[in-house]
Amino acid sequence: MQIIIITAADANYFELVRGTILSVREKPEGENVAIGFFDLGCTPQQLQWLETQVNIIQKPDWDFDFPGRNEAPEHLKGLLVRPCLRKYFPNFDIYLWIDADAWVQDWRAINLLVEGASRRGLAIVPEVHRASLQQYGQLPQFWQWVYQQYEANFGEEIANKLYSYPILNAGVFALRKDALHWEIWADKLNQGLQRSGCVMTDQFALNLAVYSGKLFNLTEMLPAWCNWIFNGFPVWGQAARLFCGAVLAAGGDRHFAFSWPPAV
Repeated sequence: MQIIIITAADANYFELVRGTILSVREKPEGENVAIGFFDLGCTPQQLQWLETQVNIIQKPDWDFDFPGRNEAPEHLKGLLVRPCLRKYFPNFDIYLWIDADAWVQDWRAINLLVEGASRRGLAIVPEVHRASLQQYGQLPQFWQWVYQQYEANFGEEIANKLYSYPILNAGVFALRKDALHWEIWADKLNQGLQRSGCVMTDQFALNLAVYSGKLFNLTEMLPAWCNWIFNGFPVWGQAARLFCGAVLAAGGDRHFAFSWPPAV
């Protein structure tokens, strides 16, 4: 099975993406894995380093036409290109995307992403966890923001239906080459771009694609440690030499679990 890990950055995000790439290459499992990179405006010196670490470098096109495209920033291509990964990196079985501000701590997350995509089509992480501050008092404000995103991109009816569904975080995901998600995601994204070409349009288009039809049963929802986000800060586990997952106690005080990810 041919797997490719793909990320993207411009010159301003280079130090972040450098850490992303090294977090893959420095692990035994990542030494020989294919890495694809979208150049969104890196310097010649940065590209010279990238050529020593990644297998394929591509410059994305504008794959969608939408109002205001001529004035849109170049880095927006790095978000809108994601339903089109097969066009730029053909002949792979699994496409695993990692944002430039993410990095790989434990290869078991990669394994679960690949396994989930192989089995169902898409593997992704919903923004739900026992340490999430959003689930402990902040949901009304968060749902209001989610509603606004759906409404701006897809209208009031969709917003009313989906605002309380967990966000599927598109910063890390894996897609099988023949998954049905590619075309449906691209279609929803194109619809959203005609109304609002914001930096969240592609993520909410993917959420809409998964939640509004048969794709839900073709999507593997992975645990939060496979794509840890800002909902609860982890702590450094001295014994394991890993960041460990957070839990919330009564009153909102943070306490910390002793292992992350779980040893299963």
